[in-house]
Amino acid sequence: MVETSSGQPQHSAEDRIEAARRVGATSLDLSRLSLAALPESLAGLPGLTELLLVGNNLTELPDWLGDLTALTRLGLGFNQLTAVPESLGNLTSLTWLGLSGNQLRALPESLSRLTALTWLDLSHNQLSELPRWVGELTFLTRLDLTENRLTVLPESLGELTALARLELTGNQLTALPESLGGLTALTRLDLAGNQLTGLPEWLRDPTAGRSVNAPLHAWIDGTQSVVAGPADLDALLDGSPAGGVTLVSEDGVRSLHITLQGDSSALVWEDEEEIMLSWGPVPPGAPPGQTAGDAEYAYADPWFTTDDAEPFELTEEEARRAGHGFLRTGRRPVNVQWVDKP
Repeated sequence: MVETSSGQPQHSAEDRIEAARRVGATSLDLSRLSLAALPESLAGLPGLTELLLVGNNLTELPDWLGDLTALTRLGLGFNQLTAVPESLGNLTSLTWLGLSGNQLRALPESLSRLTALTWLDLSHNQLSELPRWVGELTFLTRLDLTENRLTVLPESLGELTALARLELTGNQLTALPESLGGLTALTRLDLAGNQLTGLPEWLRDPTAGRSVNAPLHAWIDGTQSVVAGPADLDALLDGSPAGGVTLVSEDGVRSLHITLQGDSSALVWEDEEEIMLSWGPVPPGAPPGQTAGDAEYAYADPWFTTDDAEPFELTEEEARRAGHGFLRTGRRPVNVQWVDKP
């Protein structure tokens, strides 16, 4: 047993391993113990389902780590790993693998067998490319690639149809693969700190190819009516009061508020499940003085300002087309650029 700087006793790795063995523990935390190597006694705990090794001084991992096949959670973040062993691919029950804050330059193909993973954290490494087999991890709902050296992404990422969160901040990407447009479960896409010069068409027009034509509920000054088609919507907008019209989807999840006021018309979009786009720095071609920020307003311009700025001027025709788009697709309007609130 050793003492911390505050004088409090801190059990050694061997103490913790022995205690876990005695009680048949399924979870073991060996984080921040300044380990330069894993104790071999750890191999005697085949029943572990969670093993945390975060914040040590590990430069390599033993092959026998792959024998702990009951593991569902393995945290290896913030060590000094430059590679991981092929045997890690034997841990096919893993649902979370944390490898952030290491020095990884490549990943072994054996990791393609980790098909139960729902969260893979590879942030803060030195990856310059992502292997195509990542697309085989089809249960992934979150993939964190923040602060690597990626210049391109494989089209196979489009096969991750369960992916809800994709974090790509701080890489060297100049473009995104078209296949990402098929990730219909995606609710957050972080792109800040790359070298993108524009948004791909699939992100500028996320409703392409979809048609709903579902009835909408319209609210005007507290009075509800049903909008069954374009003619009904036009009739409402033609008589739109100063306070505007609120259109609500049948399931009550999404709403679009339209105010027609000449060139100062406005739209406000609400949807907790829409894609949140994190962007920065402002790419070349944006209006002078504009900065990146998250907002819930629609802008006629494809770029945007800070949260407290007024929306760019929007015409009545653009606002009306937005309403028709919402009626047709049930999704956010596409004739203006949207950035959703965090």
